[in-house]
Amino acid sequence: MKKMPIYKAATLALIFATVGAVSARAQDDEITSIDDFLEESAPEKNATTGDANSATAQSDASAANASGVTQLDELSVESEIEAEQAKQAKKAESVATIDAAEMQNTSKTISKAVNSASGVKVRKSGGMGSEGKINIRGMEGKNVKVLVNGVPVETQGNLGLDDIPIDQIADIEVYKGYVPARFATDGAGGAINIITKKRPANSVDASYSLSSFNTHKASVSASHVIDSIVGGASLEVGVSGYFNHSDNDYEFTSPYMKSSTGKDTSVVRDHDHYTSYNVQAFANLMNAWFDQVSLGASYGAFDKEIQGETNRIVEATAEGYNLGATFGLDKKNLFVKDLNFGDHFSFGYNENKTIDTSRVHCRNWYSCDTAKKNVGELTMMGLPKLRTVQAYDFNDLLNLDYQFIKNQFVYWNTLFRYHKEDPEDDVGSEMVGFNTAGYPGKTISVTTGLSLEDNFFDSRLQNLLGFKFHYLKAEISNTSTSMIQQAVLEKNDYTDFSYDESLMFRIVKPLAVKGSYQHAVRLPTPDELFGDGIRVSAATNLKPEEADNFNVGLSLDLQEIPLVARFRFDGDVFYSYYKNRIHYMSASQMSVPYFNMDPIRGWGYEGDVKLDVNEWVLLGTNWTFQDLRNIDYNAKQGILEDAIIPNIPRFFMNYLAEFHMGDIFNKNDFVKFWWAANYTDEYYYGWKISSRQSRKIDASFTQDLGVEYSVWDNKLAWSFEVDNFLDETVYDKYGESKLGRTFATKIRYSFR
Repeated sequence: MKKMPIYKAATLALIFATVGAVSARAQDDEITSIDDFLEESAPEKNATTGDANSATAQSDASAANASGVTQLDELSVESEIEAEQAKQAKKAESVATIDAAEMQNTSKTISKAVNSASGVKVRKSGGMGSEGKINIRGMEGKNVKVLVNGVPVETQGNLGLDDIPIDQIADIEVYKGYVPARFATDGAGGAINIITKKRPANSVDASYSLSSFNTHKASVSASHVIDSIVGGASLEVGVSGYFNHSDNDYEFTSPYMKSSTGKDTSVVRDHDHYTSYNVQAFANLMNAWFDQVSLGASYGAFDKEIQGETNRIVEATAEGYNLGATFGLDKKNLFVKDLNFGDHFSFGYNENKTIDTSRVHCRNWYSCDTAKKNVGELTMMGLPKLRTVQAYDFNDLLNLDYQFIKNQFVYWNTLFRYHKEDPEDDVGSEMVGFNTAGYPGKTISVTTGLSLEDNFFDSRLQNLLGFKFHYLKAEISNTSTSMIQQAVLEKNDYTDFSYDESLMFRIVKPLAVKGSYQHAVRLPTPDELFGDGIRVSAATNLKPEEADNFNVGLSLDLQEIPLVARFRFDGDVFYSYYKNRIHYMSASQMSVPYFNMDPIRGWGYEGDVKLDVNEWVLLGTNWTFQDLRNIDYNAKQGILEDAIIPNIPRFFMNYLAEFHMGDIFNKNDFVKFWWAANYTDEYYYGWKISSRQSRKIDASFTQDLGVEYSVWDNKLAWSFEVDNFLDETVYDKYGESKLGRTFATKIRYSFR
C-alpha cells in the first residue's frame, strides 16, 4: 500500500494541532451542532411544535402525531410505523446513520454526504446528472439498493440520487453488506435508505444554491393544516419541488485520449448540460379512524446532453418525464393493542427518450466525419436512434408490527411490484428493417420479509432474526433481428430465500459488541433481462446473485471523560462470498447479454472515530481497507485465480474538523467552519496480474473548506464552500478525471 506523502501528512497534523490548541480555551458545555445550540438557547420550546431542525424535536413530534409530510417523487416521508421499526432494529443492525439535517444549510449532495462514511465510495462518470454508483465494501451498482423511506428508487422512474435536495432529508442510513428484512427488497451488497423530513405544520422552507460551471439548485416546500374539519380530524395540504441545472463544462482527462507523446490529454466537456425539475402536491387526513390517510401526486422531467469519454459527442441527448400518484393508510393499535398497520400504494408512468440522429460521428475527441445520412454517435456501428421507452410501475408496500410481549417484536413487510415497459425506435427500425429499440416486457415481483426482535436484560442483549422470500416472474417479447424471423415470448420465474441473524450485546453502558450474518439475494433487474436492442441483448437465463456476508464490530461511546466531552469509536471486520455476480462486458461490434460471473471473495476492516472536544470543536476520521478477489480461473475472460477485482479502491480515509460558535453578533445566531479531506490510495485499472503492471489509478488527496452562518433560530442561513481547494487532479471510473476546484454558495429561509 502506497504511503501518504510527507507534506500531506504534515498538513493533517498541523490542522489537527491548530484546532486542538483553540479548543483548550473552550468552555465545558458540549455543543457540537446547531441542533445542540438551539436546544440549549431555547429550552422552553414544545417538542411537538418547536424548531424544525432539532433532531430531538423531530423525534418527539413524530411520536406525538403524524403531521408533516413532504412528497418526493411518489414517495411519502417515513411513516411512524416504519420509524419505530427502524429505531428498535438499528441497535443490532450493521448500519451507520448520517445526520443530513446538519447539512441542510450547505450545498452538499447526497453523494457527497454518503461518500464521507467509512466503507463507502461514490463513483461518478461526470458532473450533475451523470451516472453515479455507490460502492459499499467493494460491491457497487445494482448490488447496492438505494431506497427512499424504505421504497426502492428503481421503482420511481427517472429519479436521480443527487436530484433530491439535501434540505428535504432528515437522515441517510448506510447498511453495509446487509439489507434488513424490514426492507421488503432484495440486494447483495448493502443499502442506502434516505429518510425525508417531517415538516412542521404551517411552514415554508426555500433555498437557492449557485456553484461552479453555471450550476443552480433551488428547492421549496410548504404545508398548511386545517384543524377540526370533521370531528377531531384535521387536514394537511402542501406542495414541494426542486429545480437543478448545470452546464458541466469542466475540463477532464481520459485515459482513452493520448497525445503524440503518449500522455493523457485534457479537454472541456462542451456538450454535457443537465436540467431536472419536479413538483409534488399532497393531502393528509389525520386523526380520523385511520391515524393518517395520505394522497399525493407528482410530475417531473429532465433534459440531458450526452458526452463521451473515448470520443467526442456533439448532438446526442436524453430527455424524459414522469407522473406519479400515491395513496397511504396508517393505523396504530389495529383491532388489538400494539398491532400497527401501514399500507402505501404508488403508481408511476415515465417516458424516456434517447435522441441520436446526428450526421456527425467523431473517431476521437478531435477528428469528426460528416455523413450524407444520419449515422448517430453512440454506437460504433453507425446506427441512428430515436428510442422512446414507456414504463409503468405499480407498487404496494405493506408494513405490520406487533409487540406480543414487552420488548419483543415481530415485523412483517411485503412489497409487490408490477413493471411494464415498451420501447420503440422508428428511425433505427426503418433503416435496418426490424425493431432495434429493445425488447418489450413485464415483470411481477413480490418480496416478503418476517423479522423477530428480542430484547433481554433491559435491552443490553438484542437479537434480530430475519427471513425473506423473493419471487420474480419475467416475460420478454424477444423481437427478431431480421425480417424473416418471428418474435418469441420468453418467460422465466425466479424464487429464492434470504435470511439474516444480528446480535448486539452491551457489555457495559459505553461498550457494545455486534455480530451479524446474512445470506443475501439480488434478483435480475428489467434492464439486465430485457437489454436495449442494440448493445445489450436479452438474458432470460440469468441467475440471481447470492452473497454470504459476515460482520463483527465494536462500539465505544465515552462521555464526560477528562480533556474531552465525548469520544466515539466504531470498528468492523467483514468477510463476504459472492456467487453469480451479474456482469456486463461490452463488445465493439456485437450485441451481448449480461452474464453471471465466477465467485468473488472479499474481506476488510473499517473504523470510525469522532471526538467532541468541547462546545467549539469536533474532530473525526474514518478508514477503510477492502480486498476483493476472483476465486476461480476464468478461461472465457482470461482472469487468473486470486486476481484483484479492478477499478475498486482498496484503501481510503476521510477526515473532518469543525469549529462552532453561537451568540456572536446577536442572540441565537450560529457559525460553523469546517475542513474535510479524503485520501484514496492507488488501485488497479484492470485485473491485477502482476505487481509490475503500470496501469494504475493514481492516489489522491483532496481537501474541502466551508463556512455556515445562521440567524433567528436557523430560520435564515448562508453558506460558502470550496471543494478540492488545492485543485488536485483526482481520477475515478477507470481513470477519468473528476471535477477540479469548485465553489458553491447557498441561502436558505425557513418560515414556521
